Amino acid sequence: MMIPRSSVGTDKLLLELKTELQEEKAQISKMGGDISTLKKQYQNEAVFREGLKLVLAFEGGLSNDAADTGGLTNFGITHTEYDEYRKHRGQGRRSVANISLTEANDIYRTKYWIQSGCSTLRRRLAIACFDWQVNSNRGYSTLQQALDVHPITGHPNHQTDNELVLWESKPKHEDMLLTKYFDIREDDYQRWGVGSQRVFLQGWMNRSKALRKYLDVV
Repeated sequence: MMIPRSSVGTDKLLLELKTELQEEKAQISKMGGDISTLKKQYQNEAVFREGLKLVLAFEGGLSNDAADTGGLTNFGITHTEYDEYRKHRGQGRRSVANISLTEANDIYRTKYWIQSGCSTLRRRLAIACFDWQVNSNRGYSTLQQALDVHPITGHPNHQTDNELVLWESKPKHEDMLLTKYFDIREDDYQRWGVGSQRVFLQGWMNRSKALRKYLDVV
């Protein structure tokens, strides 16, 4: 979806998610070194679920705002992509108003988490990438822009991997990269939030600022 509407998560939700994350880390730390692959899979799934909770809080439930280019949406999923999802599974069309949370979860995991490349990143970058991919389809391409990688493909490649390793090998460079990432995101909002889309600008900015705060990004 291009720019779906957003609703701002509450401080209470952010606190609850941080508490859950601490519990997840405690469970991971108990796993032995001989099952490192399982630990990695567990961590990746935990990060996806953490990011998904944030996305669902921001996207909200059923909406059909006349100014929203996505049209009718539910859990942030547009009617068009829900039709495509059901067709791919050999199922008949039905209104996105009837989408289940399990179906929304499946769409987010496949289309916005795995296919986007966000799932390959470290926790904070992965969550930032995932939320921005949902909100604009620019999750990974914005990362490449922040890394000054060219050409910008919107997908993982060796050049992006090498730049990431370089950035993440130095103290505080992930913080700097995330700050740059959110700055680009908010600049995009300012460019897009004109005309009929101006009504969404404050909500978009609130969403970005809430996620910055959650991920401890200045």
